[in-house]
Amino acid sequence: MPDSTSTLADRIRASEQTHEPVKTQLRTNERVLARITDGIYRRPASALRELVSNAYDADARHVVILTDAPRFSSILIRDDGNGLTPDSLAHLVQNIGGSPKRRFEGADLEVTDKDDPNRSPGGRQLIGKMGIGIFSVAQLTRHFLISTKRAGDNFRTIADITISGGLSEQRLLNLEKAGDDSIETGDVLILREPDSNSNAHGTELNY
Repeated sequence: MPDSTSTLADRIRASEQTHEPVKTQLRTNERVLARITDGIYRRPASALRELVSNAYDADARHVVILTDAPRFSSILIRDDGNGLTPDSLAHLVQNIGGSPKRRFEGADLEVTDKDDPNRSPGGRQLIGKMGIGIFSVAQLTRHFLISTKRAGDNFRTIADITISGGLSEQRLLNLEKAGDDSIETGDVLILREPDSNSNAHGTELNY
């Protein structure tokens, strides 16, 4: 039985003291996973578009993309957006494809405006839709890191994500017949590390 989002968030915060990474599973909505395995993100540009959309919805003003194009064997994308709280990161890894955007729970997770779930905390009209951003790199790599920080926070949250193999069309069909709408798609290690620059904020993804 996976942890609830609040329990996982508490475990992530506790790592500030224990210095031990929190182990959990990446869980993905099966309909989203089916779209990914259909190849809609096979082109690096499609994955980058999703990640830049994430940055925009997080009120980023600057996005840096570093890659070894045309090979795309490595990508780093860094933004100066709001960053993720332990609660919003916990929700993210447990609900790929179940975005809190456009829902009032988004305000509780600090990813949407308090009064309008269709807008970012800074008032931008949201452009991300499926909550699929970080998983869009699934067909480009099986392992990536997310580093994220909120302004005023003395800790940075780092998630080390490894995507499972074996997500065949037949397995997806079997899961759909069984009525499963959430699938374990990888392993995640999450750790909170001290960051002396309390004013820094934003998110970085790299592989």
